[in-house]
Amino acid sequence: MENASKALIIAGAILLSILIIAVGMFIFTSSQSTIDEGASQISAQERQAFNRQFNQYAKTQTGTNVSDMITTLIANANSNKDESERLPDLLIAPNASGTNYYVKSEKDSTNVKGFTKAKNMVESRHNYYVQVWYNPATSLIDLISCGYAKNDFDNLDPYDDAGTLSDHAGATADDLPAASGG
Repeated sequence: MENASKALIIAGAILLSILIIAVGMFIFTSSQSTIDEGASQISAQERQAFNRQFNQYAKTQTGTNVSDMITTLIANANSNKDESERLPDLLIAPNASGTNYYVKSEKDSTNVKGFTKAKNMVESRHNYYVQVWYNPATSLIDLISCGYAKNDFDNLDPYDDAGTLSDHAGATADDLPAASGG
């Protein structure tokens, strides 16, 4: 009889342990969804803050403001060099030559050199037409087009069928002359 009572006590302890583990798992899974929601809200705030620094330029801008925008792109490239989704590309028609230049943001300093060259070509007294383009997957700005003429990029469709930023017609940053702008 004594063995039977010990067996019942052991069985009860095992059932109690299983119950405690089940309650712990329930609490963990319930709190995990709350944590995930909080993390996504932070991400939304980070997206808004990131996009805000470029959205302010999304309209007709003077060349001086376009130069400021490119300075922001340079600072962004330096601070986010390890996060490729936070490196917007620049498609710019810096002057009346009709040539478009495409500065692809990458995880190295070549994009900073390209941005600097493009900035040097901007005519400070001219009005440019700036548009921002959002990556469909991340909702982050991943392309800024800056036209010398109002309709330079009216027919631009920057994404392919898969929602990926497609290659753009235009010279690369290496093709930009090292001239200084007015």
